[in-house]
Parts: sequence; C-alpha cells; structure tokens
Amino acid sequence: MDGQKTGIDITLEVVCGKWKGLILWKLLHENHMRFNELRRAIDGNISSRILARELKKLVDDGLVARIDYETVPPRVEYQVTPYGKTTASFLTNMNNWGMEHKRQSATKREMADLINREK
Repeated sequence: MDGQKTGIDITLEVVCGKWKGLILWKLLHENHMRFNELRRAIDGNISSRILARELKKLVDDGLVARIDYETVPPRVEYQVTPYGKTTASFLTNMNNWGMEHKRQSATKREMADLINREK
C-alpha cells in the first residue's frame, strides 16, 4: 500500500496497545475517575509512570479530558470526552470478540483434556 497508513493502522496507534484500550474501557463505564482509582480499577500491574504516559497520550489525542480542580490537596480526575465516546462501539465489539475467543479457547482445551484422558 505505497506507504500510506490505513484507518486500522491509525486506530491501533491511538487506542490499542496493552493499556490504552483498558483505560478507555474503564473510563467509558465510569463518569470520571481519579488517577489512583483508575490505576486500581485496571486489571494487571500498570505502574504509575505508564498510566501517566498513556493518559497523557489519550488527552493529547482528545479522547480523555484531564480535569484539574486546582485545590489543595490537588484533585485531578479523568473522563472520556464526547470524541472519546466514539470508541465505545468498537471497544465493545473487541470486548465481545475477546470474551468469545476466551470461551472458544477454553472449550478447545476441555476437549483436548478429554481426548488425552481417554488415551
């Protein structure tokens, strides 16, 4: 394809990777979250440094808003922007596909275990 990026290439750069999709998924299902709430809510061991980096990218891309209440002690929350909400449909499809794949894989393993037991 003569070096031009496809829409899929661009989408994968912006919302995929190990953490961005999970961050968006959590924020899509919450009105807003503070940094540490989000960190705890994400399954896996995401470091504060990685979460901050990924949130910055999502903010820069206009998918997530960073709301600084300018209080003492500091209070910052993150929420999905209206533009970020446009990711909901394909993230839902990705989630559904992943859950079905998990079920399929489990069924294949169960069948293989049954066959191996019968030998």
